[in-house]
Amino acid sequence: MKIGILIFSHPEADSHAQADRFEKAGRELGIDIVRIHEPLLTIKNSDQKILIKCDGRPEMSILDFDSVICRPNFIEEPSLHQFTIQAFINSGVRVINGNISAAKNKLDQHIRLTEVGVPMPRWAIAHTPENLLATAKSIGFPVVCKVAFGTHGKGVFFAPTQETFLPIVDYLAVRDGNPVIIEEYIETDRRDLRVFVLNGRILAAMERVAKPGDIRANTSIGGTGTHVELSPDETALAIRAAHTFNLEICGVDILRSPRGPLVIEVNANPGFKELERVTGIDIAKAILTSVIHQ
Repeated sequence: MKIGILIFSHPEADSHAQADRFEKAGRELGIDIVRIHEPLLTIKNSDQKILIKCDGRPEMSILDFDSVICRPNFIEEPSLHQFTIQAFINSGVRVINGNISAAKNKLDQHIRLTEVGVPMPRWAIAHTPENLLATAKSIGFPVVCKVAFGTHGKGVFFAPTQETFLPIVDYLAVRDGNPVIIEEYIETDRRDLRVFVLNGRILAAMERVAKPGDIRANTSIGGTGTHVELSPDETALAIRAAHTFNLEICGVDILRSPRGPLVIEVNANPGFKELERVTGIDIAKAILTSVIHQ
């Protein structure tokens, strides 16, 4: 069996896809794991069929793959990459975790989670610094500012006061002019939960603690994890949030707030090395095993 790991970066920048873990698990399972880097693909039509030239290597035929697992390690507008996934599907390749557009767009994500009634911190989206300031005042400082496209904690800003808030939104307005998300800050002693959902079931979970001097608990930027037992409400909430985006593989980030668990993000490219260390679960092998038996 041959499984491709579709990575949306050049080879020198593919560490966040954690293909090395899939390769190790693949060797143990007797599966051939191949990295496929989107920037090195050529996609064209021939006789009204989609053809994909894979990594410039004619000996590597896309049709040789039994499945392709998407690891969307990018921070751009998702439509710039969704076409590649669709090209694989149109070529007859089974794609795992290909429904990434809504989850990778944090603006859309906030709307969708609210539409289905998933509890979140109070939030608002605005464009101009003036409207953003009015929004922040209505929510109440401190607040958290988030860009539309970010990953691994990049693009998340903590603003305890108006004085710290204004330079952030002024810069974001100049930088790209995209809308900015303003969220209520929930005091949780710099902790959150990362819940790894595989095919609609909880595979593993940990509590993450931010490094000193930071509010972001992402382990990729210095946060640390410990094993945690989820409550029934937290379990149900994580599964519900994952189901909203129809993702086979996702990470759901949850805050334990005074008013109950609140979802802060659904991640379509969840890292799992720290989660494996904390829980002892071989997540890469679990994913590959699920692909084999689907």
